[in-house]
Amino acid sequence: MTARLDLLDRLDRRAALRPNALALIEAEGLTMTRRELATRARAMAHGFVALGLRPGDRVLFGVRPSATAVALMVAIAEVGGVLVPMVTGAGDRAFAAQMDAVRPGWVVAESALIAAGHGAWLRRALTWLGSAVPSLGALRDARYVRVGPPIPWGPATMSVARLIRGGASIVDDAPLPRSEPDSPALIVFTSGTTAQPKGVEHSQRGLRATLDLVGRQLSIGEGDTLLARELHLILPALLAGARVLVSRRLHFSAQHTLDEITRHRVTHLFSVTADFQSLVDHVGASGRRLAATLRRVLIGAAPVRAAFLERVHDVLPAGARVVCVYGMTEMLPVAAVTLDDKLAYSGEGDLVGTPAAGVMARVSDAGELMLRGPHLFSRYLGGAPVAEHATGDLARMDAGRIVLMGRSKDMIIRREHNIYPEVHEPVIESIAGVRRCAMVGVYDDAAADERVVLFVEPEAWVTDDSFADTVGNALRDGPNRIDLAAQPDLIMLHDVPLGGRSRKVDKHALREIARARWLCESR
Repeated sequence: MTARLDLLDRLDRRAALRPNALALIEAEGLTMTRRELATRARAMAHGFVALGLRPGDRVLFGVRPSATAVALMVAIAEVGGVLVPMVTGAGDRAFAAQMDAVRPGWVVAESALIAAGHGAWLRRALTWLGSAVPSLGALRDARYVRVGPPIPWGPATMSVARLIRGGASIVDDAPLPRSEPDSPALIVFTSGTTAQPKGVEHSQRGLRATLDLVGRQLSIGEGDTLLARELHLILPALLAGARVLVSRRLHFSAQHTLDEITRHRVTHLFSVTADFQSLVDHVGASGRRLAATLRRVLIGAAPVRAAFLERVHDVLPAGARVVCVYGMTEMLPVAAVTLDDKLAYSGEGDLVGTPAAGVMARVSDAGELMLRGPHLFSRYLGGAPVAEHATGDLARMDAGRIVLMGRSKDMIIRREHNIYPEVHEPVIESIAGVRRCAMVGVYDDAAADERVVLFVEPEAWVTDDSFADTVGNALRDGPNRIDLAAQPDLIMLHDVPLGGRSRKVDKHALREIARARWLCESR
């Protein structure tokens, strides 16, 4: 078996079995059959080659999930282009640093994004409306392919329609470039607020292994329908013969998601933790359950607390299976655990499950989780090849399963005690009325020591201003008591912000809020 991605050949084989079967459904009503997807992606690939795209060329990609986006990504990967997903919320400084590190020769993006990226006044207007668009001014010399109408200013662009026409005019048996299995296929920048770029590079070989492993986690096939927005979920489902429902909505809507699950008889759902919690809360508030067609739910991108999973049982249809997937930009998936196994676990730490096939996990002498495997990333951009990844997660092994004990960088050192927030946060979130929480450390110059600040986001029904005292009392006595060494110095009732592509808790923002509050109160 080849170690190249070979996405077009694999899509062709599926199309040969059932050419008129739906492959992609957009929530807005547009559809694409298997044959249409394979034909369009092949025409795009030939079109890119005719324009001069060569193996190894880096392509900045800014197209929202859609049938067109999937065909474009398949085409770029097929001819050896290196996909670089655009991070729209990184801020100008961070984005400029990323582009300086990548130096993309191509930009494939929606017309509105290109227009805003080259129009200062439009960027300011969108920023005022809450949408961050990066400046593309430094990429004026790149080749631009647009999805959407012509743009009256900025660089010259070619439409996707013209790209397809140019590729379709090339004979079907014209050979496409073939890249080597270990050549780069994808560069993803890790989420964060720092301006220092950290690009994670994956090879063709590693990306193929990733797609195959994710496909196993999905347990999906002919006749199934997946609702997801992520490329690493969409492609494995398509390669397995399933339909994929994608939405171009910019923001998650629980009601819209429920409507789409029912309308399209969705059988498989992937969601980040925060969105799935909103979905469960919305369904639970109405006394309903998720649609009976739903058979498998994958939750990923952030820790999944047992206290939340207990509520999931109440809204699941009979026979549905929930799997929590643990992974990272450098390796996805790493491990998985079912809802039942996670709820049955009573030990210390966060059980994330059995390592995926081929994943070799060990815990270093310092307690850090170390990973190897066929889908491990190749290197950090500009760095040396990687054979083993130091995750930054503190962990221990439990009968072959991985249990996370916290993040080494999130560790709070107070006096002689090492405090790992992720050990205590699940306990705090199990207190009635706590929707979400986060524990951060703030250095106190006067005491020459770190102070522990606990942020608590209450449930909507909590209206008592003294709820912080209620939480504090629960942490000191009773079933939710935590170690004396970890007792917070300050409890703040505050929304817990989520940031980055995966919508994890933004502890950097919380530290700044806590630092300002602590300085104010210490004066």
